Amino acid sequence: MNQLTLLTRNGSHQMPLETDQTIVSIAKKHKLAWGYACERGICAQCRTHVQEGAEFLNEITEAEKLRLRKAERAEGYRLGCQIKVICEGNVTLAHRPY
Repeated sequence: MNQLTLLTRNGSHQMPLETDQTIVSIAKKHKLAWGYACERGICAQCRTHVQEGAEFLNEITEAEKLRLRKAERAEGYRLGCQIKVICEGNVTLAHRPY
């Protein structure tokens, strides 16, 4: 069974995979501490490191291109408010604010 693993300062949280919802939305739904302020890709409080399953996520958005440096994106950083799981697979994401 495919699952989503979210790594927060409070530990590791496994849950069933949910597609077409942002990671911030999923974290809020499960009452997990995943920092955010704007949910539009401006504040970057939801900066996230993709540790597994990048191929199961949506493409990097324009908001991410504007907010995250090219080097950060190359290292696997995304914004939790912009990331959506688009197909089945195991995905592991870590909240890594600045």
